Amino acid sequence: MRARFALALAIPALLSASGRHDGPDPVWHWIYTGSRIQGDTLRARFGPEATLFGAPEIRREEQGECLYLDGDDDRIVVAADLDKVRDQLPRRHLTVSAWLSVETPKPWGGVLSVVADDGDAERGFVLGYDQRVFTFGLASVGADDGDGRMTYVKGKTDYEIGRLYHVVGTYDGEVQRLYVNGKLEAESREQSGNILYPDHTPVVLGGYRDSNEDFLHHGRLREVAMYDLCASRKWVAEEFAHDASLADLPAVRSWPDELGFVVRPYLQFVTQDGITVMCETTRPSTLTVRHGETGAVERAVRTETPRTLHEVRLTDLPVESPWFYQVAARDDRGQEIESPVLTFQTAVREDTPFGFAVISDTQDNPAVSGRIAEHAFGQRPNFLLIPGDLVGAGTQKTDWTHEFFPSMGDLVARVAFFPVLGNHEQDARHYYDYVSVPAPEHRYTFRYGNAQFFVVDTNRDVSPGSEQHTWLAAELAASTATWKFATHHHPAYSSDENDYGDMWTGRSTHGDLRVRPLTELYDAHGIDIVFNGHIHSYERTWPVRSGKVAQDGTVYMITGGGGGGLETPGPIKPWFQNHVRRGHHYCTVSIAGRVLELRTFDLENQLFDVLEIRK
Repeated sequence: MRARFALALAIPALLSASGRHDGPDPVWHWIYTGSRIQGDTLRARFGPEATLFGAPEIRREEQGECLYLDGDDDRIVVAADLDKVRDQLPRRHLTVSAWLSVETPKPWGGVLSVVADDGDAERGFVLGYDQRVFTFGLASVGADDGDGRMTYVKGKTDYEIGRLYHVVGTYDGEVQRLYVNGKLEAESREQSGNILYPDHTPVVLGGYRDSNEDFLHHGRLREVAMYDLCASRKWVAEEFAHDASLADLPAVRSWPDELGFVVRPYLQFVTQDGITVMCETTRPSTLTVRHGETGAVERAVRTETPRTLHEVRLTDLPVESPWFYQVAARDDRGQEIESPVLTFQTAVREDTPFGFAVISDTQDNPAVSGRIAEHAFGQRPNFLLIPGDLVGAGTQKTDWTHEFFPSMGDLVARVAFFPVLGNHEQDARHYYDYVSVPAPEHRYTFRYGNAQFFVVDTNRDVSPGSEQHTWLAAELAASTATWKFATHHHPAYSSDENDYGDMWTGRSTHGDLRVRPLTELYDAHGIDIVFNGHIHSYERTWPVRSGKVAQDGTVYMITGGGGGGLETPGPIKPWFQNHVRRGHHYCTVSIAGRVLELRTFDLENQLFDVLEIRK
């Protein structure tokens, strides 16, 4: 029989704060050591045996053993359906405690998952993590009359890849709490009463799984325990203190044997005197970026700390100058790799003509986006603007490493790209890892030649009074540029058939009404063109001011033909529409002084639209 411990004042939901071994035993407890694994069975210290799938690996480390899961095939199933263990699950009071590391961030990572998230039917609990922080989700019968809405509390600590953390989720029937390394980081009172469990769902360790979702853990598990009592803050702090030295260990990751490029060198944030060179290697390595006025690349910038994701800023470069660079990496085994000698040009002076390309919504179609990129590079743009949806799922690393960068690689290795967050980026950690633009990176501004660009994240609030609206108004008011361009993913004006109302059977809002208030700022500050994506077709408006066509108004461009599945314009021509076309495409913008020429090309590189503006 498991030992019980009740505090005075009859509060049995609180665990003992005395010694680690003097408190109550857990209902379930798994310690990941080789002695507890027999074949494909993980024997529990308390609770049911679990079944191992794939080839989880026992690793012996400085302070004990752990189980390593690869995130692809490895999984641990406690029960194929919770009916087999339902009578063992906590009803009202719960503590889940775990030591783990994360190697690959997931949108829905799980440590212990007893959850079903099917539309409005959200039930159960899960201790896990998202792209940045640890999380604890739970549904109860007392919330919203028990209709199944989970509350996810999120920690404040951005976990470091490969580092061990102690994570604890607790629930006492009224308050849901999340602790990281012994400290309370989040709590909620949205849930109350008994825990609301699904009718059917798998029970898994090292994963988040229900009937239609399966996110496998990539990283280490040292210990997972579940109690049918609610731990006190003091108990959590002391439980962490017993093994606090684990949190001080250096981060540990698994690497392939061979050094190579995961992402070939590419360029970010070009200015008149500098540019950022980035790449990703298969193993931690130091990087040398050789560069110079000729292919001899006689200068060099070196990094000292081995990394896999590399970012090197080249500075003190001559303005408006063609330049050569080459990237070389070396790992701790002495393996070396290097890129070909590549080229770029620093940003031009204010009075020099220049041109840039616009490609949006390259998502999920590297064959098409690769052709588009090849055509665009043929025009030799100074830089590339991407108004969002670079990838299909920003949380999936392979969308970046297997689709976006391979298809766009030859272009972005020679011209810097300036990205915009789309809805498909999902505000994911990968976006911020692979992008280097001014903080906070979801919105920023930059100058090039006699133009200024204002980048806004319309996945976030842009209404009057919001942080982004206030920032944008101030930046626009301070701008002295001859040409002003805004770019965000969602369009203020669109004739798409169904994104803003079904135009075949009813009425449409003809664009995103959340974004429409920004047009007042564009009117007030003389924005010349707004570049958008989101709709996978091409559309150019007449110049618009105050909701009407006006010669001195702003042109709104939908340029979402970079690869995503094509969409169709509605059957009726709205008042703002000048040119619309269904098809994959890209745009080029050329500026000389006070003259602008915009040209748009299809997938066969055939010109199909031209716009000229003279100030």
